[in-house]
Amino acid sequence: MLATVCALSSAHALAPDRALSQLRHDRWTPNEGAPAQVFSIAQTPDGLLWLGSRQGLYRFDGVRFERITTAGGAPLIDDDVLSLKTDPDGSLWVGYFNGGMSRVGGPRPGQYAYQRDDVPLGSVLGFARDAGRRLWAITPVALVWLDPTSDTWTPAQDMGFDPTWRPERIHADRQGGLWVAYSENHGFGIAYLPPKASRFQAYPKPVQIPYFDEAADGTLWAADYWGVRPLARADADSRNARATVSWLDPAFKGAGLRFDRDGGMWLSTSGGIARVRDAKALRAPGGGVVPPHPEYFGPAQGLTSEVVWTIFEDREGNLWTGTANGLDRFRDNALAPIALPRRDQSFAMAVGGDGRLLVGNADRGPMWVTPDPGQPSGARIDELGGADMEGVTALHRDAAGTMWVGGARGTLSRLGANGLEHVALPPELEGDGMIGMIGSDRAGGLWVSRLNGGLLRLYKGQWEMQNAKYGVQPGVTPRALAEDAQGRIWTDAGQTIGVFENGHRRDFKQDGPDIGRIGVLRAHGEELWAGAAQGVSMRANNAFHRLLGNGGERFEHTTGILLRPDGELWLGGRGGLTRVPAAEMRQWRSNPTHPVAFERFGVLDGLRGTTEKTGGVSSVQSDAQGCIWFATDRGVHWIDPNHITRNPANAPPAPSLLGVQVDDTALPLSPHLRLPAGSRDLRVDYTAPALRIPERVRFRYRLDGVDEDWREAGTRRQALYSRLAPGAYRFRLIASDDTGRWSPQEASFNVTVLPAFWQTTWFALTVLALVAVLIWLFVRWRVAVARQRVQRVYRARVGERERIARDLHDTLLQSVQALMLRIESSRRRLASGDSAAADAGLVHALAEAESSLVEGRDHIRALRRDEAAADELEPALRDLPTLLELPAQTNYAVHVQGRPRRWRQPELGEVYRIVREAVANATRHAGASRIDVRVSYALLHTTIEIEDDGCGIRDEVLARGGSDGHWGLRGMRERAALCGGTLSVEAVPAGGTRVRVRLPRWRVAHARDAA
Repeated sequence: MLATVCALSSAHALAPDRALSQLRHDRWTPNEGAPAQVFSIAQTPDGLLWLGSRQGLYRFDGVRFERITTAGGAPLIDDDVLSLKTDPDGSLWVGYFNGGMSRVGGPRPGQYAYQRDDVPLGSVLGFARDAGRRLWAITPVALVWLDPTSDTWTPAQDMGFDPTWRPERIHADRQGGLWVAYSENHGFGIAYLPPKASRFQAYPKPVQIPYFDEAADGTLWAADYWGVRPLARADADSRNARATVSWLDPAFKGAGLRFDRDGGMWLSTSGGIARVRDAKALRAPGGGVVPPHPEYFGPAQGLTSEVVWTIFEDREGNLWTGTANGLDRFRDNALAPIALPRRDQSFAMAVGGDGRLLVGNADRGPMWVTPDPGQPSGARIDELGGADMEGVTALHRDAAGTMWVGGARGTLSRLGANGLEHVALPPELEGDGMIGMIGSDRAGGLWVSRLNGGLLRLYKGQWEMQNAKYGVQPGVTPRALAEDAQGRIWTDAGQTIGVFENGHRRDFKQDGPDIGRIGVLRAHGEELWAGAAQGVSMRANNAFHRLLGNGGERFEHTTGILLRPDGELWLGGRGGLTRVPAAEMRQWRSNPTHPVAFERFGVLDGLRGTTEKTGGVSSVQSDAQGCIWFATDRGVHWIDPNHITRNPANAPPAPSLLGVQVDDTALPLSPHLRLPAGSRDLRVDYTAPALRIPERVRFRYRLDGVDEDWREAGTRRQALYSRLAPGAYRFRLIASDDTGRWSPQEASFNVTVLPAFWQTTWFALTVLALVAVLIWLFVRWRVAVARQRVQRVYRARVGERERIARDLHDTLLQSVQALMLRIESSRRRLASGDSAAADAGLVHALAEAESSLVEGRDHIRALRRDEAAADELEPALRDLPTLLELPAQTNYAVHVQGRPRRWRQPELGEVYRIVREAVANATRHAGASRIDVRVSYALLHTTIEIEDDGCGIRDEVLARGGSDGHWGLRGMRERAALCGGTLSVEAVPAGGTRVRVRLPRWRVAHARDAA
């Protein structure tokens, strides 16, 4: 049987060598987003699955359900969907419980409301297309076909279909023949429209309103309440006048019918679904024919409901059922799991010489396992021993073919012709003590590792204690053992490996495999392989080499190692069963640093449970037919490495775009998408209709104009982009199937992000022109300011020259003139003989000359110390008494109001000269004993006042703006005007003079230091 199973194993969609319990079953209920009451299932050419339910029309990509509510932009007629039919052009026909139809997608989506005169009344029970590609539909009152020229429905009564017949089922066979099951009063019948015929004819084999489907050989079968049979062999059944003979067990009561591509017959029953694994083997009853018993699968096994409304096979060979509570999927696995009648504990296994598998775990005794898809578990189980049989912790088959069994309570047995035979251990080891490992050598010795007993060897009927012989600490029990090509025995030794050779033991400390505590050892030719918690290592040419895989894979927690004759490496571990191709192994042997490519079979491939180290036996073994076995804590699994079940699709699925959202607003899909100005976020939802193992479908996408390379999206089915600049882009998407093959087809669309007005070219040019104008105006302003500054400096210099001229005129020139007059007077007196008067005149002249000299020196000193230091006015004003050598009795004070500011030149110098001139005038001309200087910093102006208590100034001088021949007041006003300010002079009522200078603030402080 095992040879037959491995020979049958191939890349079938639902391989007939698997029991129904060995198929992968997945379910979706409303808790997972699926609709309830799924009455119909269809698949459009893009690969997406469509569900018609009482909750509406849904689209499913294997991962998420999406409710569809519109067709061609208009709302669907109803959300109570009964029937579906797809067309090659991508159209989906939808029939409603309450009447009416819709065409969703395709080139001409539209609505056919039941209010139209041409649409028949009642629920739309089904659709079909005949050999002429006419679309047919049935309701309880009519059979109609769609006239494509007028897009109206036409009754079939002119084609021989009696209007009194009430259609119940419709089916189109592969040749395009149309079959309609109908009821009439209390009767029933079948009408048939042959391919390219113009009239229906009554079929002579009446079956009570059957479900139709064709087998792979073209035979049309009919299933009804009474059973299943080929329609052509629908013979009357004596049990009931309405019944026909069933080719299944007479007790079987079925409904829906579907053949899968591998010849399996699927039926809906009152308790779920049933499968006849090989329908070709069905025969008409009688003549000793024993009708087969179908396999059943219902809520107890995980079906979403016992009420199954529809059965559907998709293009990948997955079998789907729509139930009252959701959706179910059945698909084949690479691994064929076999559930065993034991509690979940790690299983040990050994392959027998006849191909059977001896399996056991610590729960109970051993059992023979023979694959048989006719059994509910997928295998025939033959127990060895009774229910009280001691559990199994170790199994081994030696070179002679003898099967050895190690027990959980320390007993050792071998399998003989009469079953298990007890093998006595040394007397000192009798009693409890689990046997952890059994092995053998080529000399015929049997090695046993027993808890609390150490390592023993049975040779020619005698037990040898190996711990003492090889210097192993008493009680140490190795977990793994293997004999290499040189006859050396290798075992685990703590965190490394040891070898027994010529009566000595050697542990590899520095040059060991460095993979932690070893759990499994396997010899293969000249190589020794070791698996442990930290990885896998191989010893060859007196050195250990670590095996590493792509992506940094370390193959940790390895419990099984198998090398096939063709060079393939198979590893078992917690992650599942791993296959390393022979070509990768050859490359790795030539370059041990090469990371190998590998394929891993896990939960999605049929794996059940996890694996742990058990009994020193590799968790991966091969039988005589080449099938590979893998043991976990939930049973055993087999896989045919020559015919691994894979996706039957010829090419990876083409990706599909589902929708586009811009700033949380959904936009209709279009090859050329225009995003409004100011758009921020772009979200693209996509999928790839790979329904077999959608969890392994991977995606890559890119946005040309943004991405330089493809983005790896993994399993994520959404792309996000933010803050796209205005411009043209192209979104591109590719997908892989569950085997890692990438689709050559892309899904794509163009995206144009419209610019806001400030992002347009004309706006940029306008701003550029405006900036150019502003720069031009700024340059002109700076030139004007510079010109004004130069002019101001020039005017200041001219003013200074005028002041010096005034000072020279008022002082030096007048003094020289007076001196000349006095000398001339003295000369005349001396000439007249009045020497005494001449002498007195000369004395006065000398005094006046000295006075002029002192006055000139004072003016020169004032010129050298004319500028205020730094950029602060107040310190310079406080230094004036010293500079001007004011009398000691003069009371001089400077007062500041407001926050002082930093002054700029030349304003600081001009104000300083004004104050100095006013203070000097108050001292020299007014004889003031008190001088107050007040500096007030206001918000918009700065004011400087100089007030004294001197003799004051005459009114006529104030009216004329100065004295004749003197330019002091006039010069002060000119300086104030140069600073953009004003100067006023007024008499103080109590006596004295007040000089006030008022300047705008911006002429005072630097902009960067403004208060």
